[in-house]
Amino acid sequence: MQVRQAAPALLHPKRVESERSLAGAMESNPNRVIANVVSFAFVDGVWVAHLMASRAAHDLQTVEAEWLRNVAAAVTTRVPDNPGDDTPEFRTIVQKAVAEAARSDQQDPVLQWLRNPTQRRPGRWSPPQLWRPLPLQMGERRWPVEVINTPGELASRLGLSPTELEWYADLKQMERTVKTEQLRHYRYHRFEKPRGGSRLVEAPKQNLKGFQRWVLRSILDHVPPHQAVHGFRKGHSIQTFAAPHTGRQSVLRMDLKNFFNSIGAARVVRLFEALGYAPPVARTLAGLCTNSTPAEFIDARSSSAAALANPHLPQGAPTSPALANLVCYRLDQRMGALANSFGARYTRYADDMAFSADGLVARTIERLIETAEDIIADEGFFCNHDKTVLRGQNERQVIAGLVVNRHTNVHRHNYDRLKAILHDASVNGASAANRNQHPQFRSYLQGHIGFVQATNPHRARKLWRLFDQIDW
Repeated sequence: MQVRQAAPALLHPKRVESERSLAGAMESNPNRVIANVVSFAFVDGVWVAHLMASRAAHDLQTVEAEWLRNVAAAVTTRVPDNPGDDTPEFRTIVQKAVAEAARSDQQDPVLQWLRNPTQRRPGRWSPPQLWRPLPLQMGERRWPVEVINTPGELASRLGLSPTELEWYADLKQMERTVKTEQLRHYRYHRFEKPRGGSRLVEAPKQNLKGFQRWVLRSILDHVPPHQAVHGFRKGHSIQTFAAPHTGRQSVLRMDLKNFFNSIGAARVVRLFEALGYAPPVARTLAGLCTNSTPAEFIDARSSSAAALANPHLPQGAPTSPALANLVCYRLDQRMGALANSFGARYTRYADDMAFSADGLVARTIERLIETAEDIIADEGFFCNHDKTVLRGQNERQVIAGLVVNRHTNVHRHNYDRLKAILHDASVNGASAANRNQHPQFRSYLQGHIGFVQATNPHRARKLWRLFDQIDW
């Protein structure tokens, strides 16, 4: 599945409710039409000028030209960070940059068309796919997703009025500025990470969570992610994520930084459009599944501050894992192809990526890492270089907490620590052993024992015997 397609939405959805052709719009204001294509391409990936220009050239179906690089440079100067969506304000900035380029003396076919779009000569460049009206109904479905032709139909499916749907979808990003807690759609909690730093969890309130679960069941669950994906997928787990790398000479771990937050609304819109939904429906669905975090909950020092301020996948929404998996389809496809070219294996669990191979020399592995980092950047993600780890067979090879040197097994340190807590609880009581004050200590211990059982049932039996001795 190719999630990113060329110029899927050329005018803002609010302007395409009628079935008129785009020809009139292109003749009256061609700069605006081209600027909309360019703005979509710019926000649909990493915020680096030459890569933005390459995406725009792809969507315009033309060669990458100097004027596109100039437009990208001008836009990044005005807008230092990716806004995450092509807002009206952002489109205005792009349109001005495109208009300035059109006034230059560059002899580019796109600029020539902009100067006089009414001239039609054989062999001359013309905007791809722009002479057809935008789809106003459900397009072809490759998977059995829910058929929704208009936002009104979506509102009816969710038991809402169109006005209520517009409020929950929050396409105007009111969540970011509203001060009244009752008017917010999310609750915000910041948790400290064991190794430093913090993570912001954006938990949707009951009503919105119910609508997101409907989107998950009726749409996203019907679309398969890439075969390399093992996170948040039925029949897959950390064990299946790590198992392909068992007994390999070299194991490489890489990590995607600010994984959910770095996926902006524009990419989610493109995904829903790729599933067949018309732009107005795709934007509304994306609005239900993305969020703009209020400034008071954003740590300005955090690397994710800019991403949180714009519409993004909230960590805490039931739709975010499935959407992230599908948005990453092309990333996984390219990583899988990269692994195959090196005779390696590749799997991914959320933001954790793993490669393994036999017989690779250090120089070859270094080239694999460099190419993987280039792919990550090109796909609009950020590599957490501090978590890139390469381990040989003579070292402990750990993937997602599991040792994979000979067979998948729980890390000995984690097993011994859990065993010590259970022994303490069986001797001195659960309250004394609960030194970190877990609110659901019994469930906490059961979950950790279950994790061991999924990998090593023999060890788990010893832990269950200790658990049964605890006086609850």
